[in-house]
Amino acid sequence: MPTPFPAASSRLVYSPVLESDFSELLHVYNSNPDFMEYSYGQRFVTVEIVEQDHADNMAFAFADSYSYCLREASSHSLIGIAQFILNNPRDGHPWLGLIMIDSRAQGKGYAKEFLDGLIDWYRENGYTSLHLAVLEKNQAVVPFYEAYGFVPYEERVTEKLGRVICMAYPIHPRL
Repeated sequence: MPTPFPAASSRLVYSPVLESDFSELLHVYNSNPDFMEYSYGQRFVTVEIVEQDHADNMAFAFADSYSYCLREASSHSLIGIAQFILNNPRDGHPWLGLIMIDSRAQGKGYAKEFLDGLIDWYRENGYTSLHLAVLEKNQAVVPFYEAYGFVPYEERVTEKLGRVICMAYPIHPRL
């Protein structure tokens, strides 16, 4: 059993997604219309899509699935969501499913700050890599992950999402 996920970083507060968060999360989702179109085939989604996305993530691996709201520590405003799992049943690796930041809060380093904390948490719990997949249509985010140290290792085609670029980050122990 891993240690509890951190409650905060320097500028962010993390809390598990609750049903009461869905309407706020709808604003985060709909502030990213290109990603909504890539993922759901429509530029704006309904709260039912947010609910289903959460249910799908949590059902994927049960106790190994996490879905967190990202809130600014200073204002407690919900600015993003992150979904990740400890053990993908397809390959046995931990996976980052999603970091989505409200478009008004993008470019301020929040995604990197969350990713720093996530990787530290995986490291503390003995994991040696973190994997993710980027939709080919959303490959504009690939340079962000490459600059962070993720390396593309495979392309896959899925029925639902089309071509995806799989990337991995080697987690080295602290010296």
